[in-house]
Order: sequence, then structure tokens, then C-alpha cells
Amino acid sequence: MGNYFLDFLFDESNDSANAICINDVFFTYKELKQKTSSIVSKINQLGIRHESIGVYIGDNVETYASIIAIWYTGNKYIPLHPTYPPSRIEHIIEISNIQLILSTDDFNETIKTEIPVLSPQSLPLTDLVKKDNLYVYEKEDVVYILFTSGSTGTPKGVQINFKNLNAFLQNLDNLKLELPKGSGYLQMFELTFDLSIVSILLPLMNSGVLYHVSMKSVKYLEIYRLLEEYPIQFAIIVPSVLSMLKPHFDSIQLPNLKYVALSGEAVPLELTQLWQCCCPNAKMFNFYGPTECTIFCTYYEIPKKNIGSQNGIVSIGKVNESCLSLFLNEDGERVSTDEKALLWIGGEQVSPGYLGNDDLNNKLFMKYGDEHYYNTGDIVIRNEAQEIFYLGRKDSQVKINGYRIELSEVEFNASKALNNNSFVLAVNDSKSFSLKLILFMLKTGLSNTLISAELKKTLPDYMLPSLIIQLDEFPLNTNGKLDRNQLKAFYERQS
Repeated sequence: MGNYFLDFLFDESNDSANAICINDVFFTYKELKQKTSSIVSKINQLGIRHESIGVYIGDNVETYASIIAIWYTGNKYIPLHPTYPPSRIEHIIEISNIQLILSTDDFNETIKTEIPVLSPQSLPLTDLVKKDNLYVYEKEDVVYILFTSGSTGTPKGVQINFKNLNAFLQNLDNLKLELPKGSGYLQMFELTFDLSIVSILLPLMNSGVLYHVSMKSVKYLEIYRLLEEYPIQFAIIVPSVLSMLKPHFDSIQLPNLKYVALSGEAVPLELTQLWQCCCPNAKMFNFYGPTECTIFCTYYEIPKKNIGSQNGIVSIGKVNESCLSLFLNEDGERVSTDEKALLWIGGEQVSPGYLGNDDLNNKLFMKYGDEHYYNTGDIVIRNEAQEIFYLGRKDSQVKINGYRIELSEVEFNASKALNNNSFVLAVNDSKSFSLKLILFMLKTGLSNTLISAELKKTLPDYMLPSLIIQLDEFPLNTNGKLDRNQLKAFYERQS
């Protein structure tokens, strides 16, 4: 089938054009190709093919060149984050059978490994790679493996093969984005997050400029700066980052943006409406999809008015053309429209499974008819037009005093009543041995007593939080998503 997504390497017409901007320094396509070629030469010299290669990532062009070189040589790309605990990196190296680590940042020498560690910055420049030597991927060849959090505390390695990636890229092409050569694209994601894949490939495949958000920056402020200072036309942004920017919305005007996709977590309706005013010329999307379904598997084009939503969360739309959907109840039976259901995704974008984890594969992947499906764990509902609405996680439904409670419903009503972003956790109370609802919100200047009184106007007694914690800001993880583990740790320190 061929890894055609690297064709930009062989286009001489883009040599002098800018490819990547990192910390306000631009690198041309020729410079990117030269660095890529040096890494390719070393990988070939070592005779590594069809193997896993780790990239110890940094804020530099060599990180991106390393990824491209891994794909050029037909290997599997695995990102290793410098902030990961050494034990986590060691586990990933072992389970992935990594054969080489390309360290584009100062490698943590406390990591115990006998795998060769190579600095791409130290390699001499070589002749540019040629298309004749490009590895031709087969459908089942694994292209990358991303490690996500596991419920047992051990990270899960999600394998994405060329068939998955190819299907995704074809669906992306179906959106018919009108972005001429030289257009600017925001890349705000840590490379361990799958949205980084599209944020890398889309600009390079279209001879655009990738604007990298530094790992060392205050992410939401750096995103605002880049969007304001540079001609960026396309951006995928996590809603939690927009929440941090919300106090500045009145002064934000981004007329250059042509396309904005909100993704990575549930998209709040009110936040979306306010953000639309900040980028008046942009067509806006909601992209939904677990890592196991290759970046995003449904999309919703968000209209200027009458935005489809449920419980204050924007619709996730319809499945991509190469994807299938199943809506099942707790007994595994299909349900009709307007009924809550567990969403399963099938089709060509679905991962072949987790690396070396048959137990989890048997639990979360299944054959339905002749198709391979993945259990997203998300509770949804769909209307007669087959538009899908996200209601929350299966594991976000709790039972307290006999009442079933959707945490997303409490969050929606609390946010609406208080005009303040709110998040709810259900935690086990060590004293009463029962679940408690904890409401986290940004500081309002109101006492918790007054806040409780407001909540009683919209929530029944059994849905009222046991404790309210007001914060200066919400903790975000490295991907810009709300870090609920940090919220839980904050509660535990207070109790």
C-alpha cells in the first residue's frame, strides 16, 4: 500500500518553504529532510527493520525528523516522554521490545536499559533520502504504538497499523479542508497523545507550517500567543485549554483561523458558543474518538446556531465513512434511537488490539458478525437523524444510596447554576466506607453555603455534592486535559 503520507520528502518544490516553527525558530522542508535523512542512514546502518524504535521527545526539530525516519524505514514509532517516571519508561521499553532509542532531549540516565541510545543531533548530514528506498507498508504493519493509562496502573500499548492510519487519513481527506500550501497548523499535543499524529501529518502532507507548542511553556498562554502572532489557519484544541483562556475571551480575536476542531474530551456547549465569537471566520468541528479507534472516528460540524447538544455537551455527530457503530445495552442487545447505550466502534480504523495483553483484548474487543469492534466505554444516545450525543463514561455512572447518578449530569447542572466550570468526582470516603460526590470549581467569591443553596435550586438532594472545593485553576495533564487524578489527590490531602 505504501506510506504515501511521506511523499513530501520527495517534493523538491517545497525545499525553501518553512516546515516547522519551534520556539519562534523556523526550519525549512530541506532542513527537515536533511535531518531525517541522517537518521534514516543510521537506522539502515544498524539494520533495524520492522522493529520498535523509541523517541525520547524534546522541543526540537530532531524529534519530528526522528518520527519521519522511523516511518521511512518501516519501523514502529513509540514516543517516550521525559516527564514519565523511569519505571514507566522501562516498562514500555521492555514490553515493546524497543531496539533503539532516539533521544532528542537529554536522556535520563536513571532509566535502566541496555538498549542503544542515540542522539540525532550528533549525526552528520547525508544525501537526501530517495523514494526508491522508501519502505512500502503492508496493511497489517504496525505504524505506531501509544501507551495510555491502564485501570490496573500498568500502561496499555495501543497498536495502530497502516490499515488503521490509511483509513483515518482517507476520512480526513473527505472533510475537504481548503488549506493552500503554506497554511499554518497548530500542534499543541504531547506526542504521547494520538491527536499529535494528525497535527504532524496534516501540515506536512499539505506543504504547510507546523507551529509547535513547547513542553516547557504555560500551554494555554503559549497557544494564545501563537494563534495571535502567526498566520495559523487550522487548530485542534482540547476544551480544557479553552476553559483556561475563557477569562480572556473578550479580548481574543482570531480572524485568520479557518478551521477549529475541539477534541480530546467532552465539548461544553456554552464554551463552544463563546469560542465561536473569538474566531468568527472559522468552520468548527467536534472530533471524537478513543486512541483505539485511530485519532477520531466521529465528527460533527458545529453550526453557528442551533448546536446539537445533550446535558450541555455538543454532539459528537456521525461515524466516519470507514467506521461502524453499535449501540448496546448492559445485556449486549441492540437498542433503538433515543435510548441510552454503550457505544462500540468497528471498521477499518479500529486497532488490532493492545500489545501483549490478551485478557484486555478479549474484554474490550469483539467480533460482531464479520467486523472487529472496540468497546469505547462511553454512554451515548442518538436521535432519528443518527447523530450521536455523548452522555458520559460507563464508569462515571455511580450509585449512591440506591440512586443511579451520572456525574456529567451533576457537572452540567452545577456549571449552569453557578455560571462556572465545574467538575465532579465520586470518591470512596475512608470513614463512612461509602461514595461521596465532590464538586470542584474555580473560585467565585461566594461561600460554599451560598453555592450549596444555588445548587439546591436545580439538583435533587441525592445529587448534591457532599463537599465543595474551590480552586485558583484546574490541574491539566501533559495533553491539556483535565487531570482528575490530581483533583482526587487534592481532595485526599484536604480530608
